[in-house]
Amino acid sequence: MYGERGRIGLITLATDTSVLPEYQRAAPPGVAVYAAPIVLPRGEVTPEALDAMLADDRLERAAALLVWAGVGVVVFACTSGSLIHGVGWDRRLVARIETACGLPATTTATAVLAALRAVGAEQVAVATPYLDRVNAIERTFLEDSRFAVAAIEGLQCATDSAIGQLGPEDAMRAAARVDRPAANALFISCTNWHCLAAVPALEARHGKPVVTSNLAGIWVALRRLGIADALPQHGRLLTLPAEEGVLT
Repeated sequence: MYGERGRIGLITLATDTSVLPEYQRAAPPGVAVYAAPIVLPRGEVTPEALDAMLADDRLERAAALLVWAGVGVVVFACTSGSLIHGVGWDRRLVARIETACGLPATTTATAVLAALRAVGAEQVAVATPYLDRVNAIERTFLEDSRFAVAAIEGLQCATDSAIGQLGPEDAMRAAARVDRPAANALFISCTNWHCLAAVPALEARHGKPVVTSNLAGIWVALRRLGIADALPQHGRLLTLPAEEGVLT
């Protein structure tokens, strides 16, 4: 049986071609990952399209579908969508999902905050694929969540399909541009950025922990399922336990 140790449900964007493969790659033996997609209007990663995507009940309908797969936790796997309305917006989305499916839930933004706390981040350097308008919102979200942002820079991708063309080498270059001596962690934002494979090399090169959107999501999901496997091949975060209260 697939998922005999636990099953993770993902609410993904229909245009996201990286999140499911990265979760499957990072999941330890016995853990299965299942996805239910929702549509991002026009595939645009803009505040307007992200808002429209979450303005109706498509989030709830996707959450309800995942119940049929027998998942134990649901992750809304979209970084920008889960922070687009600032601090507290991710919690509102969690409440909507949990009401719709009766299962514990998190969002990527919620998981990123937990992961940054877990690695001891105080100042963070942030590489994104986003437009400057989205970066400004992300900076405010992180700062209002009590993380100093040493630098944030985006690759000006306007669509999710363009983001899906990025790879690990793009992440290496972007991280080199944003890293600052004051930053004690690197964050690579966006679930559709194929960058999981770059994490060990990034940590070795920069000498500090690296959090990606998908690493944060899978770390929280596994710990919420009670699975504490250390997976050092994917970087420091996936070796850490979840201390009491860190996931909330």
